[in-house]
Amino acid sequence: MQVTTDYLNLDATFQGLSVSDIEAFAAKRLPKHFNEARAQLLKGEYENPSEGRKVSHVLNRSRHSVVAAGGGRNRFSEIVRTLRAGKWLGATGKPIKDVVNIGVGGSDLGPMMGSFALKEFADDNVNHKLNVHFVSSMDGGQLYAVLPIVDPETTLFIIASKSFSTIDTLANVDTVKRWVEPKLNQDQWLDKHVIGVSSNNKAMTDFGIPASQQLSFADSVGGRYSLWSAIGLPIALSIGANQFAKMLDGAHAMDEHFGSAPLMENIPLLLALLGVYNREERGLNNVAILPYDGRLRYLPSYLQQLDMESNGKQKDRDGKLIDYPTGPIIWGGFGPNGQHAFFQHLHQGYDKFTADFIAVLHRKAPGFNPSVQQGLKQQQILSVANCLAHRRLMWFGDGPTYPGKHPSNLLYVDELTPQSFGALIAAYEHKIFAQGVIWNLNSFDQPGVEEGKKIAKSVLAVLNGESDAQFDESTDSIIKRV
Repeated sequence: MQVTTDYLNLDATFQGLSVSDIEAFAAKRLPKHFNEARAQLLKGEYENPSEGRKVSHVLNRSRHSVVAAGGGRNRFSEIVRTLRAGKWLGATGKPIKDVVNIGVGGSDLGPMMGSFALKEFADDNVNHKLNVHFVSSMDGGQLYAVLPIVDPETTLFIIASKSFSTIDTLANVDTVKRWVEPKLNQDQWLDKHVIGVSSNNKAMTDFGIPASQQLSFADSVGGRYSLWSAIGLPIALSIGANQFAKMLDGAHAMDEHFGSAPLMENIPLLLALLGVYNREERGLNNVAILPYDGRLRYLPSYLQQLDMESNGKQKDRDGKLIDYPTGPIIWGGFGPNGQHAFFQHLHQGYDKFTADFIAVLHRKAPGFNPSVQQGLKQQQILSVANCLAHRRLMWFGDGPTYPGKHPSNLLYVDELTPQSFGALIAAYEHKIFAQGVIWNLNSFDQPGVEEGKKIAKSVLAVLNGESDAQFDESTDSIIKRV
């Protein structure tokens, strides 16, 4: 079973299901209101009941949309052009050479993935070299690696946080403020070296970020669905505003495909139904994401958050406890490297799993001489050959020691481009949405994450001597050591 679209293709042959099997399962599991829910999502009218707001990330995916609600596409594009042209000058008159994105979760994973995957497609009419770095970990480990290689006078920081109150992000920002002190005072730093990206304009203003350096996005855009909004600024800085718009075009094309294609031609819907079948009928609780192109090496981590934060739930959309399996465990890694690491377990281990292989069939390899281009093209073919071989072995097996029968999908593009990348990510978003509707979940909140944050604040208060609360024997003993 193969489905082909303009930017993304699906081969689900190794799922072991016929067209009639899938149609029968769809008739059994797709709720009557699915078409209505899908239409609401694509119009930005789908309800997130626990947070009392609509879900509108899809509305960002068009050249005609407003990328950043507080200033719009014009300000977003102007910031990108100015920085990429080397015309953004720091407080001491030197052009900005490095940009450090400080965020976490959706404010880090999507921008980092997109910037890395698409950097070879950067507009080539810009001579100024702009390096984009990413910092997310609350322990400061990434700052420890980045700060020694950048200069306060030529570095701009993007503070990316939907609420502008994320403690992980603000802890990194506080350390950066200390780092710039020998060369810049706080007013200089804020006026020339900081851009804020948030849905909370008041918090950015209170922090001291000039209005012209604030990019906002709608509160109805979830963090893990926000790379299409102003949160995607690092991607645009890496490849240019025009190429960023092409990424939006590819995602928008997938939106239209999801909304109109019939069942057996609808990539996101087929992915969703096959995933539900594997979860419910085959009892498979995990999906390995296996990209066979190094440019997509951050895809497994991105999809981990996108899927597990959306559908890893024990309450349904109405707040009632459920007694059926929901979203699977998402894991994986860069396929060619995985072959020399965890694939042994996949082929001969005890545990059952399903997998999504992602392949790029061709590569033009711009920027190199013809000889090197030919070498890179041959390496791409080698990667595709290995992808097909391992997928085949996982399904068919080979004698008693290679049992096989591990179902998989193959998602593939002819070439990785901003458009095909956008379509790929949008397809996964819609797959997860469809599964949430089938399982009657609210895929757009994360109560477990929020509860963990509350407990962390209580523990931090004790560690800082602001509280004498007690927890459990293990936790209390470690607190005493700290």
